[in-house]
Amino acid sequence: MKTTNNTTANEVKLTPAQKVQLTIDTLGSKNVSELTAYELQRLQSALRKQEQKSLRFVYATLKREYESNSTAVEKLTFELAGKKFPTFSAFSKAYKSKYVSLWGGGMALKALNPKHQLSAKVKRQNKAEAKK
Repeated sequence: MKTTNNTTANEVKLTPAQKVQLTIDTLGSKNVSELTAYELQRLQSALRKQEQKSLRFVYATLKREYESNSTAVEKLTFELAGKKFPTFSAFSKAYKSKYVSLWGGGMALKALNPKHQLSAKVKRQNKAEAKK
């Protein structure tokens, strides 16, 4: 007969962001020379996860893709942004997604591109005309 252990019901569940921060706090408080190779890898991974969730990281990644323009993804970033890449302040104002990601960064680039703004305006006007 199988028995279940109910001790986990009383424990507090941590969110993924809290787990990452706990790892950074725990391993970051130690001296780097005292950490094992596995602990160094965990600390590096946690710091990268935290960095990838910042708006500045998303902006820098998209800007690098825009400027290199060599792979298919980079060419699409160039098309999405248009002739001129926006400044960080304009990018951050246009960013509307709840969570920080490259997908939300692409949506912000699309919102700042005059060509896409014009096509959205034409689409709205055509829809209004069709209702009349």
